[in-house]
Amino acid sequence: MLPRDIRTILNKHDRWVLGHPGGARANLSLRPMEGLDFAGANLESAKLTGAQMSECVLRGVNFHQADLFAADMRGADLRGANLSHSDLRGSQLRGADLTDANLFGADMRDGTLMTAAEEGGTRVANVDTSHLEVDRASMRGANLSGARLANSVLTQTDLSGAILCNAVLTNADLSGSVMEGADLSGADLSGANLAGANLGSANLTGVKVKDTNMRGVKLYDTTLDGVDLDGADLTGAEIVRSVDALPTDLRKTIRSHEKWIASFGAEGERAILDGAELDHVDFSNMNLSGASFIETSLVGARFISTALSMSDLSKANIYKGKLDGAEMTGANLAGADLTEASLVETDISAADIKDRQGNSTGRQWPANLSETNLSRADLAHAILRGANLAEANFNGANLRGADLSGSAIDGARLQGAIITEAVLPN
Repeated sequence: MLPRDIRTILNKHDRWVLGHPGGARANLSLRPMEGLDFAGANLESAKLTGAQMSECVLRGVNFHQADLFAADMRGADLRGANLSHSDLRGSQLRGADLTDANLFGADMRDGTLMTAAEEGGTRVANVDTSHLEVDRASMRGANLSGARLANSVLTQTDLSGAILCNAVLTNADLSGSVMEGADLSGADLSGANLAGANLGSANLTGVKVKDTNMRGVKLYDTTLDGVDLDGADLTGAEIVRSVDALPTDLRKTIRSHEKWIASFGAEGERAILDGAELDHVDFSNMNLSGASFIETSLVGARFISTALSMSDLSKANIYKGKLDGAEMTGANLAGADLTEASLVETDISAADIKDRQGNSTGRQWPANLSETNLSRADLAHAILRGANLAEANFNGANLRGADLSGSAIDGARLQGAIITEAVLPN
């Protein structure tokens, strides 16, 4: 139960909010109130500058337009609280639970609280925390639309499903935070630190990422429409799009191809994806045998354990693609760019030519890697038997344990390549 004097202040505040006689605006500034239970209280427009409310139960409290400048709410239970348009500058929310809280339009910028010093003059009351601190907190589903969070610290914070539309997060520290399914459309992340953050299935439409640190960030099925990533540091970032997240026409083409394969051509139709933009799409474990990807952009795409037999990837850009364990017998990769791609244990040998009944004809169709750029690619234990490798670039590639027996390597470049235990053509 709250102390009697605080209950009196809250009762008078209720009357003040309603415009009734005898009311007075609540002023709990700098007051020590650690651990108290304010659940469901109405503190709309209350003055709580520097209030000490760590570990308080603030569940469902109405803080609309409240002055919470430099307030200490570390470890507080703020689930479902209404903090819309409140002043949270310089406040401390480390370890607080803000699940489903409403912070629409809240001001969460830096703030320095000056108080009277015992020896005279003034002192900085929040000298160690003049910026917002929300690290290791839960803000799942919180509404932070339009919130001003410049220079704030939200490290390792759970922002899953949070709404951050048009939020200002310039120079904020969001490193290690979980933002799966969050809506950051229109947000300004310029200069922010998102290193190691999880943005899977998040909406980043139109966000600004100039000078943003996105090292090691996870971008699985993340919407990036209208985003210029050139100004961001994406070193080690994991950018993956699922086939289901592709535009309808491309998705239908791929699904129709799967039917075409499964029915031996009786249903569906062969996928023609020439020139399409399919960067970072995950095609792992799919059957895309016979598909055409001529001059297609497949930067960072995943084809792990994918069936690509007799597919045409000539002149495709598969820079840093992941094709480990893919079955690419008879594939055409002439002129393709596979710089720094991973093809560990990938089978790019000759394909057996079969008749309509699926029986072997005894003939083979060699894979074509002529003029393919495989510089610095990882081809450890890859199978390239009988392939056409003329003029291919293997400079700096890892061919440890690879099988190149029977292949044509006229003009192929192998400067700096690792060929330990590799089987080379006679």
